[in-house]
Amino acid sequence: MSIVLIQVAGIRKRGVKGWLKSFTEPVAIVTPINILELVIKPLSLCMRLFGNVLGAFVIMKLIEYVLPVGLPVVCSMYFDLFDGLIQAYVFVFLTGLFIKENIE
Repeated sequence: MSIVLIQVAGIRKRGVKGWLKSFTEPVAIVTPINILELVIKPLSLCMRLFGNVLGAFVIMKLIEYVLPVGLPVVCSMYFDLFDGLIQAYVFVFLTGLFIKENIE
């Protein structure tokens, strides 16, 4: 959804013609790279989120193996609440950054 929002913000700011023309900047030869960037940004965000969630899961399983009683509850609260809030903040920040970049 944020990728759609980023592109819509660019289209609203520049118009469809200006948005399409932005793919040829700074020179027309980089057009394929600029189009490829439309796929790379969401893929990068997805991989970042997947890596963070997977990392938290692996660490929780390791903690459960080392100390199965007590500590996993505290760590689970950290990974569920604090890490989730950090991820939400990072995604909102990156979406805002990408919108700013797209409307300039």
